[in-house]
Amino acid sequence: MTANNLRQKILERLEALPGEQVKNLLRKWLVNSSGNLEYFEELLINEFHQKTEELLDYGEIDSKLNFIPLTEEEMIEKSKLALEDYRRQIEKIKPQLNQDWLDSLVTEDDILNAAVKLTQDE
Repeated sequence: MTANNLRQKILERLEALPGEQVKNLLRKWLVNSSGNLEYFEELLINEFHQKTEELLDYGEIDSKLNFIPLTEEEMIEKSKLALEDYRRQIEKIKPQLNQDWLDSLVTEDDILNAAVKLTQDE
């Protein structure tokens, strides 16, 4: 890879990062290398992989929009419970659904009113 190609690739990756992150990467690069661009690119790649792994954390968002970390097993259990709850809800409204009634829902207002009615009937 030519130096210009490498510079362009680094520039594209830097533009996607927040300022503080760029400063930290530059600091690491200046302290730990002799100005080698390949090393800087390696730092960028490692930063990207680290951020990607952080995105894979399991958890939930509480009512105050805080992330609450959970284990993978806890997330699986919560997903199973949510699926069971969804299935129970569907079973409650299935008797109210029939083809004639569904065909009568023509406008968006019809659909919205039907949705409101179904949720009130629970």
